[in-house]
Amino acid sequence: MGSMEEDYSAYGVNRIYNFWAAGTGRVGFFTTGAAEASWGVGGSFRGWYHGVYGAGGAAGPNGQAGPPANAHSGYCGVVGTGYYVNGVAGTSTYGSGVYGQTEDQSTLPWGVTAGVIGTGDLQPGVIAWSREGDGVRSVTYTGNGVFAASYYGQAVHGQSGTERGVTGISGAGTSVPNTIDSVAGVMGTSGEHPGVVGTSTNAAGVAGYSKGGIGVYGETGPTGSYAGLFRGNVHITGNLTFGPLLMAAVPFPDGTRRALYCMESPELCFEDFGSAKLRRGRAIVRLDANFAKVVKRDDYRVFPVPEGDCRGLYVRRKSAASFEVRELNGGKSNVAFSYRIVGKRRDIKKLRRFAKVDMSLPVPARTRHKLPSQAGFRAFVSRFEKEARRRAPKGAKKMRERPSTIPSRDDLMRLMQKPPEHSEAKGRRAHEYDHHYG
Repeated sequence: MGSMEEDYSAYGVNRIYNFWAAGTGRVGFFTTGAAEASWGVGGSFRGWYHGVYGAGGAAGPNGQAGPPANAHSGYCGVVGTGYYVNGVAGTSTYGSGVYGQTEDQSTLPWGVTAGVIGTGDLQPGVIAWSREGDGVRSVTYTGNGVFAASYYGQAVHGQSGTERGVTGISGAGTSVPNTIDSVAGVMGTSGEHPGVVGTSTNAAGVAGYSKGGIGVYGETGPTGSYAGLFRGNVHITGNLTFGPLLMAAVPFPDGTRRALYCMESPELCFEDFGSAKLRRGRAIVRLDANFAKVVKRDDYRVFPVPEGDCRGLYVRRKSAASFEVRELNGGKSNVAFSYRIVGKRRDIKKLRRFAKVDMSLPVPARTRHKLPSQAGFRAFVSRFEKEARRRAPKGAKKMRERPSTIPSRDDLMRLMQKPPEHSEAKGRRAHEYDHHYG
């Protein structure tokens, strides 16, 4: 059967089916033309539930075309579903396979192509959701698994209620020792490379802060490696507490570095050294002006040492500006001498000698992984919907509300049933349609 007319128009009074086609061909309805179609739109459809409903592949064990409709798929322009096959596939050689847009306008730059593009100005361009699996899974062989960029906002924001906010693994990774909490805002691990690298041109490469704990924590295994390594100056504004040894690695003429250790004291003191000479058995030595500014000048020690033969030296008296050295037994020699001055720090007001130091580190609380629950899931969904409503434009009130009724799978299947015979039953079927779907 064939027919050729300039156009066709049809109007049916059957409220359920106006057109019905059945046959054994490979294509139920087909439009064709030259290499470049002469019409602008191959097909234009509009429906109350769906503009276009398409089901592919074999039906399920109970005749299901695909999953039941929900609040998102119950009312939409196009529905593609399948039980064993993909519901919708979008492909393109030079353009984007699928383009999705929300809101009236889109500021997506022209020329952007991808397998799937989602765009929105106030709303997210793409939302991925999974109850127990991965919300988004991206895989590539030589490119970036995920690339995110933002000019004024955050390029990547990771948040979790009970687990890590962001986990980054390079290579095989390595396990976390039980002295460190494995749950963190950011977790980076690698077997042969740094777990986390931070760089900056004019600010801190890595910043660590804790309100009541440790700002930055470093630990190494029992291999003689370093828990911290700094190539450059180190500035500390608070106290420095260290273990049994504090040493300086001093270079030796043979090219090696040798360990030299500092003397320790139960008090905080500054030292100064100098030399002078007796004149007829006595000498007055003035304190260095800068040294006098940083020590308690009413409480300092002087240790003179003669550098020639004499009866010995002693400190006759001390003042805030100088001290006097004399020879023992009234000696009158003119011998030279050196001295060492030890003064308590002027900026330290209170000091407890041999104060106890707690070197124990806070043991991280054992991570208790919360099991998913229905109540927790409902609260999670509620927060998600609340955030979506907050982002929605003011004019989208109707879209922010859930549909009062959602067509079920049976509703949709009834719409796909074979049309009634042309009889008086048409009026009754139209009334049933109004009752169920009107």
